[in-house]
Amino acid sequence: MTMRTIRRLAASILKVGRNKIRILDEKKVSGAATREDVKQLITEKAITKAVAKGKKKKESRRQGPGRRKGTPNARKNEKEKWMERVRSLRKYLRQLVAEGKVPKEMSRSLYMKIKGNQFRGKKAFYNYLKDAKIIKE
Repeated sequence: MTMRTIRRLAASILKVGRNKIRILDEKKVSGAATREDVKQLITEKAITKAVAKGKKKKESRRQGPGRRKGTPNARKNEKEKWMERVRSLRKYLRQLVAEGKVPKEMSRSLYMKIKGNQFRGKKAFYNYLKDAKIIKE
């Protein structure tokens, strides 16, 4: 078996990517002929899994306003913001319908209003429902 095949088999056995496989003893490993041989080499520690690297805390701390270049829209564009808002409002609407706070007949028109960008967020949506007396609280 080629080293490439052995690496692939080891990756599938250890449930990691091919690049995370470390072969310590190439002469010993090159003699492997079957998947069972590769398993045996793993138990003998001739083939190991690479240790996962963690994200540096320092990197995540360097995200203050002084580090940011570009407008907020450059960092997260308008479409992504809109998609986030619409998804959360639709989820909230489903939740209200499931709880019985909003009648099912109203849900389609509210859904279309959400799609039409009528609400800035959950709070505005909730206030609209209260003002229109759709929800009672």
